[in-house]
Amino acid sequence: MIALISATWDEITLLKRDVQVTEEGSNGDLEYRIGELSGQPILLAVAGVGIRRARTGTSFIIQKFKPRILISAGFGGALSPDLKVGDIVVGESVISLRKDEKKELFSDLPFSEIEYNKGALLTESRFINKPEEKKRLFKASNALVVDMETWGVVEAAVQSGIPVASIRSVSDESHEELPNMGALYGNNGEVDIDKASAYFLSDPSLITPYFKFRFKNSPRASQSLSKFLSSLIPNL
Repeated sequence: MIALISATWDEITLLKRDVQVTEEGSNGDLEYRIGELSGQPILLAVAGVGIRRARTGTSFIIQKFKPRILISAGFGGALSPDLKVGDIVVGESVISLRKDEKKELFSDLPFSEIEYNKGALLTESRFINKPEEKKRLFKASNALVVDMETWGVVEAAVQSGIPVASIRSVSDESHEELPNMGALYGNNGEVDIDKASAYFLSDPSLITPYFKFRFKNSPRASQSLSKFLSSLIPNL
């Protein structure tokens, strides 16, 4: 079985529609669906946002389902100025600057129908939303994109010997300034209306960038990611 883990359903919404679901379940913050995609048995799971939730959800999946490969899939913020919204990045390694460590990822994908980029990923414990932060992290890590989950998935899988791939679709470019999504969303990746209202009242100038991210960037990134995964999974 292939296990694909994301932070939210929004990131893999089109892929979710294509899976013929035979079982659904949950465990704490984790929600999962088991079924088939193009004849491949697959588990789709959302673990919530952040390293800890990714680690906890992945540990449960490994113990209960013993998948043959884990795919950490979702959005990534571009650190490289060469990347555009919807570009796909396949991680060759994942970096933690806080721990000053790098872990290798499975990146030898068995197909080449869709163009993608390969390189290092960076996992941070907070949402990176300012261009100057992205520039600093790019210089410090040389990673192509930043996410909040891959490191947690790898930590959970390291003793199992199960290979981990991480596939990220660019949701915001290196020059784009966004609101602090941690101040808008709950841990489940859903908008918290009370938090969002208070945040935008304090800085109305960020409303327009948020709507661009939510209604233009995110759908484009999600569509690109689902298309890539739908092409990849049957060949794994």
